[in-house]
Amino acid sequence: MEGKRISSWSEFSSLTPKEKTPYLATPEGYMKCFIFTQQLNREILEDIFSLGEVIRGSVENVGFMRYLKTILSTKSCVLYFTQCSTRTYTSFSLASQALGMMVEEIRDAELSAMYKGESEIDTLITLSELSDLIVMRQMDYSLIEQIAFEIYRRDLPTRIINGGSGPDQHPTQALLELYTLYSYLDIFDPNKKLKIAFLGDLKRSRTARSLSYLLALYPQIKHIFIAPDELQMEEDILNYLDENSIQYELTSSLDEYLPDVDAIYSMRIQDEYSATSEKVRREYQKYHLSMKKVKEMKEDSCIIHPLPRRDELPIEIDTDHRAKYWEAVYRGKIIRIALILYMFGFGDVKALQEKANELKG
Repeated sequence: MEGKRISSWSEFSSLTPKEKTPYLATPEGYMKCFIFTQQLNREILEDIFSLGEVIRGSVENVGFMRYLKTILSTKSCVLYFTQCSTRTYTSFSLASQALGMMVEEIRDAELSAMYKGESEIDTLITLSELSDLIVMRQMDYSLIEQIAFEIYRRDLPTRIINGGSGPDQHPTQALLELYTLYSYLDIFDPNKKLKIAFLGDLKRSRTARSLSYLLALYPQIKHIFIAPDELQMEEDILNYLDENSIQYELTSSLDEYLPDVDAIYSMRIQDEYSATSEKVRREYQKYHLSMKKVKEMKEDSCIIHPLPRRDELPIEIDTDHRAKYWEAVYRGKIIRIALILYMFGFGDVKALQEKANELKG
């Protein structure tokens, strides 16, 4: 970026996500490192979703899908996933391959040079020199910011995508959830008042945090946070909503909101971050959905879930027309293809649609 240069990590780390955004972009203004959902705005979302719609509408167009595989065929992607993942890892792997990228993976840091004492940041600098895109998922949420800063400081062309950083953020999961809601609720219409319920363990859910940030771009959407007091949404998110004049409610009661909400974002208890007794788990059952509860919801409402699930979302609900979480998995691959295209400067929706039309069988 032009203007003031930042030379120290301490200076960069003291900035807010919004203040960091210009340093995470290419000179042309495209996202170079996608770390925070706060980097997104309505215009970027509309561009990425429009790209996604072109791709989703062309998956049976063999000529177009072959064309997609040529766009980034000289580029490489490293999936640096040192925290467990199935959906995000596979989705990014397939998305990268759909664009023709060469894909490598690192899933166990102990098998790398870190076993010999190398710092993790040096490992990532090495990968930045060798590859064109790194998708990261790890417990230390500051690490992805550190490598983004090093890429900025060294003027490296490498792109970075946050594939889930500890309990803090999971921006591409929020992106696919929003894309799913966009497809069914017309969230871009400023005159359409909507209510989105967040249900379950909100305190430790990085997906809930990220989606709440994104939904805050649309002031006509009201957030309903439904959780036990000890698992309610964190103050920093609530402060962010207050600062942006976004309506929200905090409640511990699900039943009274069922007939009124347009979507429910259900989440599991995040056991991987702390121990939870069996007694407490039983108390949390009132935050579980059931077919009986689902039937009280609006006919045109949606249920989404970041997955994996447990008993908070019974399998019987899967076949209800309001259940959109499995469809969201598929849409996740599509929107990650669109995101990668956008980040590498291929964000011209009109040109992509014209190519799809040209290559129709």
